[in-house]
Amino acid sequence: MNFVKGFTDFENTELTNIEFIDEATFIIAESNDLYRLGLQCIIQDQVYSPIVLTVTTKFELHSALLSNSAAAVIVDLNSFPINSIDEVTVLSACFPQSNWLFVGDAPDETFLLPLTASFGRANFVLKIDDYDIIATALLATVTGKKYYCNKALQIIIDSRNRKKENLVMQNLLTITELELVPLFTQGKTAKEIAKSRHLSYHTINTHRKNIFRKLKLNNSKELIRFALKNGLVDLTEYYI
Repeated sequence: MNFVKGFTDFENTELTNIEFIDEATFIIAESNDLYRLGLQCIIQDQVYSPIVLTVTTKFELHSALLSNSAAAVIVDLNSFPINSIDEVTVLSACFPQSNWLFVGDAPDETFLLPLTASFGRANFVLKIDDYDIIATALLATVTGKKYYCNKALQIIIDSRNRKKENLVMQNLLTITELELVPLFTQGKTAKEIAKSRHLSYHTINTHRKNIFRKLKLNNSKELIRFALKNGLVDLTEYYI
């Protein structure tokens, strides 16, 4: 079997320091009785004395979060009535202490990419994943750590690489400029970057001006948004 032990970012770093959880509250948003029971069994195996709530509608989910704002929410994308990622992000913004695990039949790029770009407290696994993977994802979610199953992670990485290649092919950015974008989004100054790359301040400053001009951006906040949307930076560095 192909086990995925977890990821803390999108560069295949192993998830570490997941310990046995004494107490935790889970909200399972799942309409399928069989899969809901399966999730409950995994939770009870991994967590001592968990509180497990089940909901089948968005109204019930909202009501459960009102009383358990720091819960780990598990959403089955195939049976629970979620129409778009926007619905989830709006709901999660009302409960910033909650952490979310999405479960799907297949990794969908149209859902995964907006999810990683706009929702830092979300994880993803497949319903067909092995017990160990789902158990690790549950523990990662309840402790606020990152976890994407291998297939979902590969889709995210492939998409990011495609976007980088497209930017170069469209002559929007050079290879050097692509390398500098993450450094600028981290708040590093031209002088700091010049020193670390053994280049002159004027060279780095010229690259910075060219990046903003080519991408038609006005400030660093716009550059961060562009970089996140187009996979030019490690998304987890900007998760709050």
